[in-house]
Amino acid sequence: MPGGSSGGSLQTAQEQYTDMNGVINIYKEKGCSSFHIVYVLRKLSGEQKVGHTGTLDPDVTGVLPVCIGKATKLVGQLTDTDKTYRCTMLLGRSTDTQDAGGAVLEEMSRRDVEERLGKICLSSRRDTFEELITDSILSFVGDIQQIPPMYSALKVGGMKLVNAARKGVEVERKPRTVTIRSITDISVDMASLTASFTVECSKGTYIRTLCEDIGKMLSIPACMLSLERTRAAGMDISTAVTLDQAAEYAAEGTLEAHLTPADRFLEEYDALTVCEESVRKLIYGNYLFYSDMCRLSADVMKSAAEGQIFRLYDEKGEFYALYNYDRKLKCVKCVKMFRDID
Repeated sequence: MPGGSSGGSLQTAQEQYTDMNGVINIYKEKGCSSFHIVYVLRKLSGEQKVGHTGTLDPDVTGVLPVCIGKATKLVGQLTDTDKTYRCTMLLGRSTDTQDAGGAVLEEMSRRDVEERLGKICLSSRRDTFEELITDSILSFVGDIQQIPPMYSALKVGGMKLVNAARKGVEVERKPRTVTIRSITDISVDMASLTASFTVECSKGTYIRTLCEDIGKMLSIPACMLSLERTRAAGMDISTAVTLDQAAEYAAEGTLEAHLTPADRFLEEYDALTVCEESVRKLIYGNYLFYSDMCRLSADVMKSAAEGQIFRLYDEKGEFYALYNYDRKLKCVKCVKMFRDID
């Protein structure tokens, strides 16, 4: 399993780090589970609170932001963000898992695929197979309905669909609305019966299901051949590190330098600075009033809208919490604390 060699330095790393907080951008390699990455990072960081921001199937590669320490309070928020994937779809085959690793349900020869596509080209006045396939892929941009696949971690009636699927039980699933923001960089290769494209989509989108649905539109079986997540929670594949690299950083004592602070993911909220004498009230999550703020922050707070959320810092620039504004009481109240009481 990729990343397996990282185990040798786990004990040393755990002794080095006692309080680590932030988000690390892990590149998940093929064959490695998201759970395994969390397990190893617990050992490398010495933190028990570690959580990823969206499961990737073992055969899927790419960006997996992992929250460590107090940053685990961001897991829900970061999981809900848009994702970007690079996908390769295989035409002429459908499987029970909607990807190339599943049991084959239907398969067509290249000749049969071309014959079927040829008829559609004639009726739709497309000049080439490539044009037909490209137009079909692009037709899925926007809000679409997807039926979650049986082989997924989604729970229906308290049971994971994948567990039911392994028992041979088919569970009724209702269609869900997801959003395909864009599909770009489409490349069709009729020699291999594949089409590759980049998808930017909302949370909850199943790219495997998208591939199968594109095939249905073309009246041919189709499944996902490969998938790489290139962006998630604002983190890009260009800055991702493998699990083995993370283990090397831990052994060197530099792992913390590769974490992104939690407040970097909260920059949509304005910042307030608390006076030094009121920091103790802040750390205990007490209500904070205009008098608890530095002058400029007090002015910002006075013009705040009801319920407006702020990032709160001390005068040294240390991030503490998210607070929201209560116009009636003329104060801000704690929403989520990111620091421990000393």
